[in-house]
Amino acid sequence: MKQIKKITGVLLILALIFTMSTTAFAANTNTHTITITNDKAGHAYTAYQVFKGDISNGKLTNIEWGSGVNGADLLASLKGLSGSPYASCISAEEVADVLMGFGNDSAELDEFAKIVGEHLSGTCNSSTEAASSYTINVTGDGYYLVKDSGTIADNDAATKYILKVVEDVEVAAKSEVPSIDKIIVDADDITGKGTAQDVGSSVSFKLTSAVPAMDGYSSYAYIVNDTLSAGLTFNNDVAVTIDGTEYTGFTVDQNGQSFTITFNNFIDQKTNVGKDIVITYSATLNENALNTDKETNTVYLQYSSDPYDSSSVKNTPKITVYVYDFDIVIDKYADGNEETKLADAKFMLYKNVEGVKQYYKLNNGKVTWVSAESDATEVATNANGAAKFQGLDSGTYYLHETEAPAGYNLLKTDVEITIAATYGDNGQIDSCTAASTADGQYQQAQPIENKSGTVLPSTGGIGTTIFYIAGAVLVIAAGVLLVTRRRMNKNK
Repeated sequence: MKQIKKITGVLLILALIFTMSTTAFAANTNTHTITITNDKAGHAYTAYQVFKGDISNGKLTNIEWGSGVNGADLLASLKGLSGSPYASCISAEEVADVLMGFGNDSAELDEFAKIVGEHLSGTCNSSTEAASSYTINVTGDGYYLVKDSGTIADNDAATKYILKVVEDVEVAAKSEVPSIDKIIVDADDITGKGTAQDVGSSVSFKLTSAVPAMDGYSSYAYIVNDTLSAGLTFNNDVAVTIDGTEYTGFTVDQNGQSFTITFNNFIDQKTNVGKDIVITYSATLNENALNTDKETNTVYLQYSSDPYDSSSVKNTPKITVYVYDFDIVIDKYADGNEETKLADAKFMLYKNVEGVKQYYKLNNGKVTWVSAESDATEVATNANGAAKFQGLDSGTYYLHETEAPAGYNLLKTDVEITIAATYGDNGQIDSCTAASTADGQYQQAQPIENKSGTVLPSTGGIGTTIFYIAGAVLVIAAGVLLVTRRRMNKNK
């Protein structure tokens, strides 16, 4: 009887142990849905279980390492941090206790997520949608890391890791793509994308951006890339402000017609998120612009696109602005006959600035305006009756003829000519009084006719006839005198 009681007692103990073991180690098979909102199309998300356990009243109990991480390696990395708050931890539960002391979206939590991301393994669950909202179905209560596992394209960025204790839960993706814009200061069009200038003048450019959110990043690339066409010469005069305060933490590197502005240690600006970044610099419209219809200046921004991969850098869309200059081409011909072209007519060009004449001068491919007529550039028409003034801004000008072709009268009044252009939203010319020509320039033709000199009639006399008669009489008289003298000489 005693023996039976002993056996029964042992069996009850074993049954209790088995029951307890079953309770402690039974797999939690609760199913949950993680819904990710506030993101663009083309992403994909994967959920990894960091801790497994049981959810009760929003809290996770019975915590162990989850199926999505290599717990031993993760713990070793956490303990190896300088000044690690996990130094004394020996289990998943103790690591979870440390995490309880961190605030939501704190730097400490970002650091934990980054280290977890380096030790992912095992079972994961992925979204299948092609656009927001994204859903992930997971099995098992736990603390999950949600990772953006999509292919990141230009003008996009990976989402910051999401950590969440899972029941059914909705979370907002957190990623930010910076942008950059460019305008021409004092441009001719209202969008700031297009303008005309004299060749040789300085063109000022302004770039605007804002400090992006850099949560989760330990470093951040912010590099402005600018390319000028051959008719623009960079003046290397970059200035930067952040929130209106001068910023000098950048370097400029030039390579031919391109240059970069690299913001050094830009991560230090993360507390200025949303503050305005303003970049200014200028370029000179050079002699190469005399032979092209327009000059371009194109910018784009390179930026960090993945908080957990410092080598992942993407590009914003390119922004281009346009700079134009114009020519005035004289077409000189005979009065009433446009086919008869006149060579050797000479002209100067001037404009009125506050009532004062300023004369055009072209020297070494640079247009300047001088007050003395003697310093001005004078052009002469060729055999085709053509001459031109190059590299002009839009505006009103006057052609002054200084010398007429032989046999023709000098113009009594100067010829007024106005160059005007309108621009589209993209900065390119929509319409213009000058025409784009095959030789690569906008040219405005100005026809000018010259009247020939005339023989003026007279009244009150017999004109030139009297001179012919007088001449004839003199000739006859001279002949008679000569004959008479010879006869007189013979008689002697």
